[in-house]
Amino acid sequence: MTNTPNVAALGSWIRSWVQPNGAIHGFHNHPVWGGNPYRWLDMTAGHTTWASPFLAGLAEAIQQRPDPRAKALLERLVYFQSTSFAPDGQYRHIGFNAGEICQKGLIHNAVPNLSLGLTALRARDWLSAHLLDQIRAAILRNMNIGCLPYGENGRPNRTAVANQDYARIWGKLLFMQAFEDRTWYDSTREDIEYMIKQFHLAGMPDDESGGTLRILGIKDILEPSEYYGLMICPLLLAAELYGEDRYIDEAGKLCRHVARSAWVDERGYTRCHRTWFYHAGKWHLNKAPMLIAGMGDSLEGIERYVRLRPDAELEAFLVACDRTYAGYQHPRGFFVSGTGWDSECDLAPSTGWQSHDFRALVHRHGVDETFWDAFFTDDDRIAVLLGEQCMWIERGARWAIGDYLWQGVFNLVGRKDRVTFGPNLPDWVDGGWHAPKDYAIPDRPVFLKADDYIKLWTGDWANIDVLSITRTPLVKEPAMSTTVSPP
Repeated sequence: MTNTPNVAALGSWIRSWVQPNGAIHGFHNHPVWGGNPYRWLDMTAGHTTWASPFLAGLAEAIQQRPDPRAKALLERLVYFQSTSFAPDGQYRHIGFNAGEICQKGLIHNAVPNLSLGLTALRARDWLSAHLLDQIRAAILRNMNIGCLPYGENGRPNRTAVANQDYARIWGKLLFMQAFEDRTWYDSTREDIEYMIKQFHLAGMPDDESGGTLRILGIKDILEPSEYYGLMICPLLLAAELYGEDRYIDEAGKLCRHVARSAWVDERGYTRCHRTWFYHAGKWHLNKAPMLIAGMGDSLEGIERYVRLRPDAELEAFLVACDRTYAGYQHPRGFFVSGTGWDSECDLAPSTGWQSHDFRALVHRHGVDETFWDAFFTDDDRIAVLLGEQCMWIERGARWAIGDYLWQGVFNLVGRKDRVTFGPNLPDWVDGGWHAPKDYAIPDRPVFLKADDYIKLWTGDWANIDVLSITRTPLVKEPAMSTTVSPP
């Protein structure tokens, strides 16, 4: 097995969720908190602003190796994200793991701002003037109107959340850099000083490291590790813009916090930790349940730090995380979302989180001459990811969270080109939502989970790509039955 993930395959999978109007659909699973629109009874899988880092990753890949297909795709994505506004100046489609029942949140406004800023920075020499102007106007509108109610006149105060306010700061810094506009120059430096003073906690987990509180009013819980890149990246950019090396020092402490809090899972892969919590007079490390897909922000922050200050320990951590990505990458391109939940939270791959990984991996590994052809190659094979209680299945535009033979807990079906998904109710149920017939996956396989093995019950291995993260061994033998059974 390779020790480096296939970034083109990951990009190809994310692309399969992109709509003609530039929306990025997805089943928006959150394998840190354990929520998703199925658990929240929202049942939508449409666009989310949390997937906007895909734009920045594409822009950097195009900057490295121009491609007309990729440029056309990026233009479509930029147009949609920079024009999708609610009347109150917030971006539309910001619910992420809550789905469309949630229409507000600082982080889900801040991330598209920083993503558009990174895109403008990478693409300003070749993206049309019209789209660059549109990006600039969108960021200003959102910062000055949509984000204004968060904090005190759009700036951090006692209500701040570390990663969210740092993400807003990063967006402002990128705006100033991309558009050579000093609108927020002085106030943003003041905000950074506020965040360092109020949130940074030295000595976690050792004297060379430091974490951040998540919320000022809660002194016994630190930020989960996947958010640290949202603090590290703006600190490094601020050091460049303000000529302040002390910000690099602070970023380095945060990098070591992530690397020195890591753990090795039962499969031998290096993993980012869940959080630290304080109890009975000391700090305790909480490892899992925890994501795999979604490490990208923090790993990109560490990558940016070691490019400024080479560090053998942190570089080895990045290599180990490359191996983790590769070991948990499905042949279709997506990553296992997480482990420890023993439910769909481990399995359902979210374009929202994996877009962050795509941007980080493009930044770290670059793109070669085969990248774009692989990226634009469609895949009509049946992809299956097996978990303890259920499985993720997709083929082309169709997807499902299915059950093992004669189990009926999940049984969700959806399409990448539709917003609504739901339980695949049998015909004998009169009420409820019934999926249109074109939601059904052609030649959908059925798997049996017995006491000591998992086997294919019906289906053809010749057209199935499978990855299993179960503790029960998967035995690859011909299908056990020729009788079509209900999935």
